[in-house]
Amino acid sequence: MLKGGSEMKIVSFFQLMLPLALTGIMGSSTTAQTVPPYLVFNKNLQPAQFAGMMQKLVQADVVFVGETHNNPVAHRLELQILQALHKAGGRRALSMEMFDRDVQPILDEYLHGFVSRRQFLAAARPWPNYPTDYSPLIEYCKAHSIPVIAANTPRRYAALVAQRGSAVLLQLPRSSRPLLPPLPYSMNLPAGYRSALEEIFSGPHEEAVEKQSHTPPPGMPTAEHMIEAQALWDATMADSIAQYMRRHPGSKVMQMNGAMHSDYGWAIAARLHKLLPQLHILIVSIQPEADYPVQPASKWKGVGDYLILTPPVASDEAPNQEKTK
Repeated sequence: MLKGGSEMKIVSFFQLMLPLALTGIMGSSTTAQTVPPYLVFNKNLQPAQFAGMMQKLVQADVVFVGETHNNPVAHRLELQILQALHKAGGRRALSMEMFDRDVQPILDEYLHGFVSRRQFLAAARPWPNYPTDYSPLIEYCKAHSIPVIAANTPRRYAALVAQRGSAVLLQLPRSSRPLLPPLPYSMNLPAGYRSALEEIFSGPHEEAVEKQSHTPPPGMPTAEHMIEAQALWDATMADSIAQYMRRHPGSKVMQMNGAMHSDYGWAIAARLHKLLPQLHILIVSIQPEADYPVQPASKWKGVGDYLILTPPVASDEAPNQEKTK
């Protein structure tokens, strides 16, 4: 990750003139002009400008953009980042958590105009918020011949690991292997990442199991199996990016995923660095802030090369792959 940027004013002219599509999020047009719809900070939590951030991002081999899946400001920023990277020139590709590896053929067929949008949506299993949040990026890529990588593991494999553990993948038919990362994938996770996952996945059912028989009920995922499923997503997406870059030397990739998959350089980013250590990787984390606008809390220091704070989202419910299994 790149070491900090220079201190800049929080509110740039670029930020204040963000397209009017965002004004509904902030309320009236007057409010949108007085309170910027997002604030950019460097890794040391010093104010930065979007334009200055982009000057750094265009130099990277891989740009990770971590989002909260139900944050409309984040999705509009992602389109702006993609557009700016594309306009900077060079061979670019977009890699997405939101599509599984097994739908790569239909995704390619749609991008090249061989199938209709209706046929594409029927076969690609898009997330529930695809029409509003991810379709604009796909349509931009289609219009400008930008390849899109369906980076994620098919959901059935993540569900299988959550139920039975990662070792079960070794029992799958050999025909399944192209849809998975090299097996067995490492469970040597960064300490901070494992701690965060343990906090998320250790719920009431885990406490009940601990008090009773130490054996989970049949079909009940354990916290460790859930962590292994998360790691499968990370390993698959890192492998998808690495495979693409090996096949297309000189290309640069923008990877979109839930922020936890790349924050602090953990998860996908750490695995990709091990696969291709020569890559110049930069990380952007886009986070909703309940008390927006505010100076970011110290917990965000180092979350990425850039942190972007946005107004809070309307609901904590986020459409994601766990809800669509």
